[in-house]
Amino acid sequence: MTPSTSNILPFPTRTPSSAPLPPVQDKHPVPAGDKLDADERANYVASIVRSTIGFAKRKGRRIGSLPPQLRGWLLGLCEQGDPTCLVVRDWLDGNPSFNSRSSQEGA
Repeated sequence: MTPSTSNILPFPTRTPSSAPLPPVQDKHPVPAGDKLDADERANYVASIVRSTIGFAKRKGRRIGSLPPQLRGWLLGLCEQGDPTCLVVRDWLDGNPSFNSRSSQEGA
């Protein structure tokens, strides 16, 4: 007797969305740098970056794969000029300038 395949669901596929992301409504703004000491700020940035990388690995490496709240925190830190968050944002965006440099160095 062969098993029935009627209970097998097709694997969902993702199609890239070209629609712009909705603006993030942040009820709790990102803490200002002057309200945190150096260790607290480093821990705060590390928690945002750690969560961002985790979501990107699971959901796909693009800014749209992040939950709206986490995306707002990351982009808020980027606006404040945090270098770690800027690198992570560029990594999510694919940063073509980095990709072309690495391909030229490998050639």
